[in-house]
Amino acid sequence: MALPSIVEHIASTHRLVIWTLSLLCVAALLADPAVAQNRGAVEGQVTTPDGEPLPGVQVVDPALQRGTTTNADGEYTITGLPLGEHIIEFRFVGYQTVAREVVLESGEAEAVDVTLKSRVLETDGVTVTGTARARSTLRAPQDVDVMGPEQLQVSRSAALGDLLRDNVDGVSSIKTGSQAGIPVLRGLSGTRVLLLKDGIGQQFYQYGVRHFPTTNASEAERIEVVRGASSILYGSDALGGAINVITKPAPTTDQGALDVGGTASTQYYTNNNERAGSLDLHAAQGNIGWRVGAERRIGGNYHTPDAPTFFRENPNTGTFGDPKYTGEIPFTSFEQWSTYGQVGMQGDFGTVQLYGDYWQNAHNFILPTGGPDDDNPDNPPVDGLGQNLEHSNVALKGNLVAGGFVIKPRLSWQRSIRQSAPGSGDVTLQTIRDNGGLGGFDYAVDLKTDIYTARMEAAHAALGPISGTVGVEVQHQDADTRGSVELQPSAETWNAGVFIFEDVDLDPVTLSFGGRFDLRTIDAVPNERTTDPDALENTYTTLTGAVGASYAFGEGLAVATNLSSGFRAPTVFELYTNGVHGGVAAFQVGDPSLDPERSYSADLSMRVRRDRVTAEVTGYVNSISNYIYLANTGETQNPDGSGLPVYRATQTDALLSGIEAQLEVSVLPWLQAGGSTAIVEGTGDGLGEESADEGDLPLLPANRFGGFLRWVPAGTNVITNPSLELSANRVLDQDAAGRFEPFSQFDAGFGPPFGTASTQAYTTVDINAQGTFNQLGVPVTVSVRVRNLLDETYRDFLDTYKGYTLSPGRDVQFSLSTSF
Repeated sequence: MALPSIVEHIASTHRLVIWTLSLLCVAALLADPAVAQNRGAVEGQVTTPDGEPLPGVQVVDPALQRGTTTNADGEYTITGLPLGEHIIEFRFVGYQTVAREVVLESGEAEAVDVTLKSRVLETDGVTVTGTARARSTLRAPQDVDVMGPEQLQVSRSAALGDLLRDNVDGVSSIKTGSQAGIPVLRGLSGTRVLLLKDGIGQQFYQYGVRHFPTTNASEAERIEVVRGASSILYGSDALGGAINVITKPAPTTDQGALDVGGTASTQYYTNNNERAGSLDLHAAQGNIGWRVGAERRIGGNYHTPDAPTFFRENPNTGTFGDPKYTGEIPFTSFEQWSTYGQVGMQGDFGTVQLYGDYWQNAHNFILPTGGPDDDNPDNPPVDGLGQNLEHSNVALKGNLVAGGFVIKPRLSWQRSIRQSAPGSGDVTLQTIRDNGGLGGFDYAVDLKTDIYTARMEAAHAALGPISGTVGVEVQHQDADTRGSVELQPSAETWNAGVFIFEDVDLDPVTLSFGGRFDLRTIDAVPNERTTDPDALENTYTTLTGAVGASYAFGEGLAVATNLSSGFRAPTVFELYTNGVHGGVAAFQVGDPSLDPERSYSADLSMRVRRDRVTAEVTGYVNSISNYIYLANTGETQNPDGSGLPVYRATQTDALLSGIEAQLEVSVLPWLQAGGSTAIVEGTGDGLGEESADEGDLPLLPANRFGGFLRWVPAGTNVITNPSLELSANRVLDQDAAGRFEPFSQFDAGFGPPFGTASTQAYTTVDINAQGTFNQLGVPVTVSVRVRNLLDETYRDFLDTYKGYTLSPGRDVQFSLSTSF
């Protein structure tokens, strides 16, 4: 992006920038060592159960993103920590993660020696997302899962939804080909699940069922998934939960020393000939560190089992119609690349980092119109939609120690670009460059939004048993619609919020409570599709709150409950859209009179974290008033009945409830077994066959059950942490929510004679083998996974291609990673 353009947009939001810079300056002055109180330190040694020192263990204070690694003698020291309570996390490949609570009461170092056991099962972790302060996931009142560095190093995907579905029990993914996956938490997705990066909400036109997150996990140190309303901390869009991508911190080393290192990985997937490579390099000298990284990923058309198609067989007009395409599915290729860089410094004042990243994805969507282009010359060619997506981030963030507070200022600029070129043929990064860059195509849909966010949290020291966070956040979105098809009008959105979230430690009971106030304004610009120019301004004010508790009643045993309210303001698209949305083959109409959604949710969890057994069972209920959805009106865009189906934004009251459960047991030292299930039901008033009846909500994942057996033989001098896992997943059939389901036109009686919107039950089997080889001077982790081992023919209910093709067939996935 050109520098003048950046300056222009910063100037247009000068009040936000000045306000934020003032906060940063005040925080920096408060954090000056000359005025700050004494700091504390944590030091100690990490050993094996036999007393042998463990070098290279990561020792981290996740709340401050400060840490170090143990030296050759297993010793470590973290200095410059504020006085008060801390949770220190100890992580090492092949060993159980350990979390230790420590209280620093003076300027002296607190000794914390730790013994790490060889990993049988992963027992605990630390979360900093969705909670009043850093907490053990066992004892947090909120329901949080954490993907740590080890999982992220060996598990990579072009789609964030697929990555979480494969590694976090209970998470589903709305898929559109190999590169698109939208996370689903407890039946909610899109604008109801907020994607965060280091606690800052990310915006990427997430209102669309095929609008997937524009981020890459290669930059992440950890990913935290919060189930249930998180609006108290993150405002609108966190009504159903939050996913926080926490980026890798800038490294540091001993004063005067120079440390240089990195990681590298590569993947190859056979189903769509997908190739990927990533590189992360870091360097540190004393308190200053740098990091740069990049990932490149190229995927071809994906393949399904070679099943009968509607055009090759007799027409089938039943509920489960034959697909239109099988085998190699055209217009499903993609190219993706991302890069990031940062510089940071830490000391007695705390930490400060400047971070930036850029992500681009050029891909194709196959459409139901046209084709198939087979031997019949009368058939029209297969139709596809070419798209270019981009996302940029620049963020200045700090964790600054100021007396009894840790001040966490954040200043962020984002730019999100979404461009669609129907009928353009295959779109790749190379064709974009060959056609003169982003302006080389006639993008019918060309959307650009700049997002400026200022956020400051103040985590205060314990006041008796009470500790927590107070904060303020302001965000400005400047949306510019530039294409010939104005899917939504240009608009400006302002949001300001203030919040408080506190914990009360009454060991073994932990209580949490808090509240938040938000003010949001939306001011849209009229265009040729505007039907009511006087309805282009909307203002929303909302209060949200939460209260929760956990009770640790034994070693590794806890029960937790959480009651929370959340909200979601209507998007510019839901309010004002009025036109063809080519990506979903529909004509969509908004409603400027929509009210904000309000949710009231409750959950109850039983948790077990023992050396040989880990388990969790959670029941939840979520009542949402003014639930917004796009309903198929049964009309078409043209008076003569031709054209695309018309979907109109409307509202109802909805109720979701469900159960999530997972179990993992070490049956023998070399054998592990486990299973999981996720069951969700959702209904809305007026969604039944009769307008007054209850009916199913759209986009609910099908209920599923899964299990696995894992062989974990003892390691050798050649290979460490070897494992071989066989898993099976049973997914039940699922009926579409009538005309309220996206792509409902593919069910019998609605439209095309091929495909389906409802899906049948199926079972898939996967196998995965991995291990780390240590013979080349550096550790090399190798993983081979076969997805859909038996090449099952199926349609996943959340696969948006189910209307005209099948879900992917067998895929052999190779992965290799190393650190140096």
